[in-house]
Amino acid sequence: MIFERIKSEGLAHLSYFIGSENEAIVIDPRRDCQVYVELARREGMNIKYIFETHRNEDYVIGSLELKKLTDAEIYHGHGVDFKYGNYLNEGQEFDLGSMELTALHTPGHTDESMSYVLTDLDTGKEPVMVFTGDALFVGDTGRIDLYGPGEAPGLAANLYDSIFNKILPLGDGVILCPAHGSGSVCGGAIAKRDYSTLGLERVQNPALQKTNREEFIKFKLEEQLDFPPYFKKMEQYNLQGPPLLQGLPTPKPLSPAEFRKKIEKGAVVVDMRMPHSFGGAHIRNSYSIWLGVVPSFAGWVLPYNKPILLVLEEKEQLETAVRYLVRLGYDNITGFFERRNFSLVYESFTRRRS
Repeated sequence: MIFERIKSEGLAHLSYFIGSENEAIVIDPRRDCQVYVELARREGMNIKYIFETHRNEDYVIGSLELKKLTDAEIYHGHGVDFKYGNYLNEGQEFDLGSMELTALHTPGHTDESMSYVLTDLDTGKEPVMVFTGDALFVGDTGRIDLYGPGEAPGLAANLYDSIFNKILPLGDGVILCPAHGSGSVCGGAIAKRDYSTLGLERVQNPALQKTNREEFIKFKLEEQLDFPPYFKKMEQYNLQGPPLLQGLPTPKPLSPAEFRKKIEKGAVVVDMRMPHSFGGAHIRNSYSIWLGVVPSFAGWVLPYNKPILLVLEEKEQLETAVRYLVRLGYDNITGFFERRNFSLVYESFTRRRS
């Protein structure tokens, strides 16, 4: 068995590559999905299936991108009108070499939420891992506010049933594999610890101490979580299927005159230098979002209908900046310049205003 957990920093998104013999699956792939192709190549495996745990709200899913590269089949749960992929049924099984993956409908975070139970048939028939999406995290449970306050009580009730009647009965020794880690906007108190078992969560997870159904619902309804505006765009993309990247965008290094011309035509500037650099001097009306917090804050302020220009500390940051943005659906990144050239650009704008 080959098991790889891929963490996308900033978003704290977790995806999984699981392989046995010469076959592999990917669960909740990110949009810049070459990492899974490289893993398959390294292990001499063919990616056969792509499984989604739910329609994600915080990042663009990479299923269609990965399907184009591998011809793998995409599967997800009933409950929303997906425009791509195949629907799963409760209890549906998939063979993967000596492994078996079983679909488990676990609504609550969303109606179509699925978990996937992995069994190693070489060692027995008991589950060894469960991929819970946003139903159950390490130290937390999935948010239930995405459909609005009117639907929240029903979602909380469904989440209770999914966790206590479907996931936890799998066994205390089962390894928990959620879709997010600490820092994700999909939970309010996800633990910093990356690994856990269902048994540990049963005794340590605060939400799971609310074993009474009504007490659990009350606990969930009292949560107050942020709802970034870009969630709506992610829901749209992840329902209809996002535009295919076919490789990362390649923003061009720009001269001061080129940079200024793009701004005059409506481009927005994202200054990814550290705040003290931005405070020293910056282009008027640019956004100060330093590189490390782009996944957390870009979706609050950046529009989707305008080209994006980048100001970087150094050009080596460009690939990371692009990856962070395309994971949020910002594809129209048209140019950049780095800090050592900033004085030339700043002087150009200053002269222009005077």
